[in-house]
Amino acid sequence: MIYTSENNWYYWNYDGVPLSRQLGNQKFTTTFSPSKISVGSFRDEMKKAASSTLDHYAGLKPSILFSGGLDSEIMLRSYLEIGSKPNVYIFRYEDDYNIYDVSYAVTICSILNVQYKIIDFNLKKFYENEAERYSALSQIDRPRALPYCKFLETVDGFPVLGASDLSVLRLDSDYSKKGQWIIRCWEHDIGWSKFIREINKPAVAEWFKWTPGLVLSFTELQWFKDLIDDKIYGKLGTNSSKIIGYREAYPDLITRVKKTGFENLSLEFITEFEQFLSKKYNGLNFRNSYDRPVWELNSVIQ
Repeated sequence: MIYTSENNWYYWNYDGVPLSRQLGNQKFTTTFSPSKISVGSFRDEMKKAASSTLDHYAGLKPSILFSGGLDSEIMLRSYLEIGSKPNVYIFRYEDDYNIYDVSYAVTICSILNVQYKIIDFNLKKFYENEAERYSALSQIDRPRALPYCKFLETVDGFPVLGASDLSVLRLDSDYSKKGQWIIRCWEHDIGWSKFIREINKPAVAEWFKWTPGLVLSFTELQWFKDLIDDKIYGKLGTNSSKIIGYREAYPDLITRVKKTGFENLSLEFITEFEQFLSKKYNGLNFRNSYDRPVWELNSVIQ
């Protein structure tokens, strides 16, 4: 059975209907089911999450979609630590659009002594010939998110995408006063889970929300506590301080700048495809989000 998380403890809703598809202008929400658990360290909970995915898709080998970024690296490390030998796939865009991340991915695989396979991927042809299908199946109207649907469908075993870590945001940037921090769930993130359900493909599309222990242990990182206590300036994003927290689990992580693979790419055909989707859907309708205060998560998962 295709689950979005362990026993579907985390799921999305439209007008209160779990794991449904948007049919109109229904209200988008997400749910973290109450869980009474004993939570270990972030590193321990990552290993537990990796083991849980192996149990859920018993008999299938995990296939890590390795971008070379921090999230996919610590996800890969968690599988290696429990003795799993996952397939590792690195997708390389034409004309070396994402050469920065590919270089880091190859370097990290070398450091970890992991074999990998590079798959060449033509973005322009994808948007010309295939992206509309993936958008319809996933209900994703953000062009940059659509290649991951192709990646999930392409690889063997059960693909694992290191996505959907907690998006923690400060509602304003005035650090002269105490900030209000929230956790935001994005509709386009759950589009990858919609997609694997639609094609009935064994996969983990939102790995960082797979278990309640993994989610809660993230909020127990000292970095996270300092962040929401306004001791660290800035928000999660391209210039994220998240590596500070991840180094609490893996001190030897290599410093790098977060990239998307689109920085060196002309945005013309991306913009054109977005305009096409807007006409098709009578607007860009799959870009909702659901916010909850940080304390609410801690009160639900305990």
